[in-house]
Amino acid sequence: MHPYQIAVIGAGITGLTQALCLQRQGHRITLFERGGERLDHHCSHVGAGMLAPYCELSEAEAEVARWGVSALALWRHIVPTLAQPVHMSCEGTLVVAHHRDRAGMQHLAERVEHAGFGTHLQWLRRDELRELEPELEGRFGEGLYLSPEGEIDPRSLLPSLVETLRQNGATLCFETEVQDLAPGEITARDERQTFDWVLDCRGLAASDQMTDLRGVRGEILALRTDEVRLRRPIRMMHPRYPLYIVPRPGNRFVVGATSIESDSLRPATVRSALELLSAAYALHPAFAEAEIVELKVQCRPTLPDHLPRIVQQDNLLRINGLYRHGYLLSPLVAETVATFIRDQRRPAETAKLWDAPAPR
Repeated sequence: MHPYQIAVIGAGITGLTQALCLQRQGHRITLFERGGERLDHHCSHVGAGMLAPYCELSEAEAEVARWGVSALALWRHIVPTLAQPVHMSCEGTLVVAHHRDRAGMQHLAERVEHAGFGTHLQWLRRDELRELEPELEGRFGEGLYLSPEGEIDPRSLLPSLVETLRQNGATLCFETEVQDLAPGEITARDERQTFDWVLDCRGLAASDQMTDLRGVRGEILALRTDEVRLRRPIRMMHPRYPLYIVPRPGNRFVVGATSIESDSLRPATVRSALELLSAAYALHPAFAEAEIVELKVQCRPTLPDHLPRIVQQDNLLRINGLYRHGYLLSPLVAETVATFIRDQRRPAETAKLWDAPAPR
């Protein structure tokens, strides 16, 4: 296969997985990112890294679950090959609800069954729930267990992806604003550069070109305590949006995330902080003494149908709109684009990613 010179614009989870997939096909990658290598300005830095295709059916279309199952298998193959260790677990997701929110749990179970994934769902009684998560003994009368599902830690994954690209010869241009991009060329630092392909993975920064792109605000909280031991992510049903509590190394727990129709990056509101903290406390009272180590805000790039989109304009591809599913779906989207560049073929199983016409 002839190796191409490919520019990837944006070093969020979409751009990094895209660059990795194409690099492993033998292409020469130049990655442009307007921020620094720490990527702490990025939406991807704030994400919780949920790899939960079945849980997403509480809100998402069935395609997201089907794509997510394939993407989870890709993550399990990719992570052991990266240059630095990455925290990833696939212990399933436990869904719980207080009595007043049980209807949400029942709705999720029905959606999972209807989408054809019933074999991955198990209703747990009180004693079975205690066996799965001993810390929750006596707190909930029932639960839903969805397996295999998992989570991946962005704080270990993002630097590992960057280092893997670097070690394998990618040109990494951090703190480099791309002033203009077009099919086969970009302008950065007032210099025009040509490429065989240009991939626009800028997220919300691409709203000047994708006019129906919008931001959906999310707040996420990180706690530290050695008083709680959880083995897997816990999904708490909530009347307004799904909340989750994800155990991480170092006695840390990620609690998130709100979904608010706004592209504002102002600090988190009292209401959102209270809802996140209340969810943690309702799950386990020992969280009352936990340290609050982070309270972050970011905006997810979102399209009207809440599905990712790949838009082709000659040898320019715009890849965007991963919404809440960036970590879940990014390796599958990357593989879809890499297959198209290699074979000029759109894989049938992800054809819907290409269906939407380019915005006027």
